[in-house]
Amino acid sequence: MSFVEKIQYKDEFLNEANINQNISVLWGKALPIFMHRKYLQDRFTRKYDQKDVVVALEYYISIIASGYFGGKEPQFKVKNINETQKGILNRIFKRIFGEKNDPEDYQAIIDYIAKYNDNGSFFYDCVLDYITTGACYGLVYENKYNEEVYANVSSLNTVAIWNYDVPSTKIGLLRCWYENIATGGIETHLEIITKDYKKQFVDGIEKKTITENAEYKFEEVDGTNTPIMWTDLPCFAVENPYGMAFFENVMTLINKNEKVIENNANIFDYNDNAKLKVTGFSPMNDPLIPLLNDKGEEQKDKEGNVIMTKNPARMQEDDAILNAKVFYTPDKDGDIDWIIKDINDTASENHKKTCLDMALMIAGVPNVTDQGFTNADNAAALEKKFFPLEQVLQQAHHLFRKEYLRMWEMLTARINLKKGKEYDFRDIDVILIRNLPTDTESLTTAWLKLRGLVSDKSIISHLPFGLDAESELAEMDKQNEENIQKNLQQMQMIGQAGKNQDNKENNQDNKVTDLTDQQKAQKLTADNKKEQTKVVKKQINKEE
Repeated sequence: MSFVEKIQYKDEFLNEANINQNISVLWGKALPIFMHRKYLQDRFTRKYDQKDVVVALEYYISIIASGYFGGKEPQFKVKNINETQKGILNRIFKRIFGEKNDPEDYQAIIDYIAKYNDNGSFFYDCVLDYITTGACYGLVYENKYNEEVYANVSSLNTVAIWNYDVPSTKIGLLRCWYENIATGGIETHLEIITKDYKKQFVDGIEKKTITENAEYKFEEVDGTNTPIMWTDLPCFAVENPYGMAFFENVMTLINKNEKVIENNANIFDYNDNAKLKVTGFSPMNDPLIPLLNDKGEEQKDKEGNVIMTKNPARMQEDDAILNAKVFYTPDKDGDIDWIIKDINDTASENHKKTCLDMALMIAGVPNVTDQGFTNADNAAALEKKFFPLEQVLQQAHHLFRKEYLRMWEMLTARINLKKGKEYDFRDIDVILIRNLPTDTESLTTAWLKLRGLVSDKSIISHLPFGLDAESELAEMDKQNEENIQKNLQQMQMIGQAGKNQDNKENNQDNKVTDLTDQQKAQKLTADNKKEQTKVVKKQINKEE
């Protein structure tokens, strides 16, 4: 694990008049950062790992953390400011509320921008980059349709430049890419973006490989110097203050866990090819026999000793035994056994479990194979299992929320300029919702119990649905008012209908008082026919 500091310079360092002479220095700072992030991404994917056994805990930790933090789309809710708050804001900030900052119109514009930018995908891509490399970036610009666009760019070739203010502020963004040229070399291209300008550079040296240690000599690319028409640096940039990936501080434990598994696997591979040991067995042929001359006589050395040589028959016999995976020893007591390496299962499993548990504990990621996790049979229990991860991700939560507000400040300024509005980005509440199942039944029960003890605003504010309390209360008031009006109208209709029916019945009673039973029946039949005719005529007229 290595610590990578963020790039910091004074504001003057990136001035358009100074950048041409400073670009090589800036590249020298950025290159080690890019190389480190590439190493971290390789650890995440384990794509190029040549080990026989790869246990990609980096991948598991990163995917779980990214899915939990970035699995649900952020919500941007315009706060519904009541009359009391309007008065306070007016006194403090001299802010006038009117048609130019209507919250409903502002909300509609925000929803539209977020929708066509596929905000959910943008957020998840940024979160995954941040988790795996310790940084994430996006570019903010206007497309050919004059729409405000923000799009993710890779952290492998993008880095932010900060100043020394308190708090430190982003003053630039450096991007790089490589292009193959006709002569077979590789050109390194750089793009520097500030709040004032954007321009590109290219080195004039043809290098065979990107990592080749060569002196860079960057020259400005003609026609690439363009002014920036935004109120701030047009980007989305979040960097871990320590330059670390999410799994970086547990990589040694990951290596230890993987080593234990690899060693056990190697032992099993060895034992699969184990030899059969046979003791108390003597081959038929002697290993050595006298060396004979052409006449078949035994040859002797100068001292008169018979010269011995390897017995071809015995060599053939030994080869047959070895090919049969049998190893023999001429002990007097006979036995048959396998020559294998013993595995201390208990010690090995304990060591592996310790490394795994420590790695996941420090990362805050739950172990899905743990019995406690599998027994989490409801949303509340599952939420408790993710509580450590929630604590680890609190820093990321605040960094992302802060950067989203900065981005919406730029977008709002552009909207106000184009549409003649006076929207205030501070009215936006950035809501980052965790990707966990919600125990709606328990929440509903708790809500009902709390009503009357605390305000509805407080209850709504603490619900995990990402609801804006002020907006929801306003909608509830509007809905209640509509329901009251509907009920009043229905009561009036029912009352009027009752009066009409009473009057009709009284008139009928008066008319039929003196009639016979037969006459009464005939009159009722005729009246029914008249009413049916009226209904039919009304229906016909309505259809016409």
